[in-house]
Amino acid sequence: MSTWRRLDTVVAAVALALLAALAVVLWRGDRVSVRIVRTAPAAGAEAAATAPVVIEFGQRMNTASVEDSFSIEPAVDGQFVWNANTLYFMPSQPWRVGQGYTVTLAAGAQGQLAHELLQDVSFSFEVRPAGVAFLRLAHSGYTLWAAPDLQTEPVQFSPDDGVFDFAVASDGEGLIFSVINEQSGVDLWTVSREGGDAHILLECGVDRCFAPSERAGRIAYTRVLAPMTPAEPYGPPRVWLLDLASGATVRLHADSQKIGFGPSWSPDGQRLAYFDGGNGRLVVLDMLTGEEIYIPTLAGVVGSWSPDSQYMLFFDTLLIEGKPLNQVYRANFSTHDVLPFFDPQPTDADYSGPVISPNGEWVALKVRDLDDLSSEQLWILPPDGAFAMVAVEESGYLYSRYQWRSDSQALLYHRFQLGSADSDPSLWLWERSSGASHLLARDANQPLWLP
Repeated sequence: MSTWRRLDTVVAAVALALLAALAVVLWRGDRVSVRIVRTAPAAGAEAAATAPVVIEFGQRMNTASVEDSFSIEPAVDGQFVWNANTLYFMPSQPWRVGQGYTVTLAAGAQGQLAHELLQDVSFSFEVRPAGVAFLRLAHSGYTLWAAPDLQTEPVQFSPDDGVFDFAVASDGEGLIFSVINEQSGVDLWTVSREGGDAHILLECGVDRCFAPSERAGRIAYTRVLAPMTPAEPYGPPRVWLLDLASGATVRLHADSQKIGFGPSWSPDGQRLAYFDGGNGRLVVLDMLTGEEIYIPTLAGVVGSWSPDSQYMLFFDTLLIEGKPLNQVYRANFSTHDVLPFFDPQPTDADYSGPVISPNGEWVALKVRDLDDLSSEQLWILPPDGAFAMVAVEESGYLYSRYQWRSDSQALLYHRFQLGSADSDPSLWLWERSSGASHLLARDANQPLWLP
């Protein structure tokens, strides 16, 4: 009996020790530190003026706790966007070029498994000046070219020609471009900001994938499905999403009857706009609530987002006295109002292509005299349209793909001369301080800033 009693005592002691250890583990469970997988921009790196701050966690987080623990010095306003375990902070204004910033996530940020961040995590970065990217016509199609800054000669970034279009990643660290493949489909490719490492991002086979727009780790793009037989036409365009972390791609809408093309993310990553050609309208989708706002227009392109993502300037093509005329409108997403940009709306000229500056203080748009369709002007106006100044005006030239620099003090634009067989499309820069333009590159199409 004594042997059994001693055994019972040992078992009881072991059980008590295990219970005590379990109690300690449970009591200290919230003292296990949250694991941070990745932060961006990289510590000590030069970052794009448009780059989001990224913190990827090793587990699901209490989003409110993380956002309360997040700070930037010097302080900036912005929006938080979550994609699974990854936090994106989108600044409301571009970072200031040459400025240094320090991001801190304070200890105490909580996960959903009773874990918390035990120590502050900080990293700093500086903001670099922008370069440019554009397409250049080769023997059998376009090639992609880029320069990391305006003092560097552009070099070819695509391995071959056949480039259809391209976009710049929101962090400025790479480009996403579409390339015609051997099956006559169109694939999505990517290349880093330094070049030399272009590779396929999404193989689309006989389908055609193009018009990419990236925000918060997701690419929205247009996909056109190939016909079942060569005798049939290609299907209508639809918007698809590609998750960069998982590589998964899905149609934006489960309803296959919803068509559209040319997607564009809002600056805060909360909304996605695209053109629905079947119904002659822009569709603005709230990605959190699923709410859709419809904006009638026949222009066929998405408008320009305001920096706070609360409104959009766009243009519509109307018939006035039997003649087509473009006019500019403002769509307010909080009030659902669509109002003319000018009051009253003029009918003496053609107004199109409004582009809002990153600080929200200026609008660039294209103006064409109805009696002289061979010449255009680029105007600069305040967002209320109260007055205008002519920034660019040259007889016989057309302008397109104009885009504000991150400091809202310069405008990149594409220029093409009509009526000249040897005219090369070219890339120009207009600077507000001098009011003058200068040539950046010849034989250049579809330019974009490379921040």
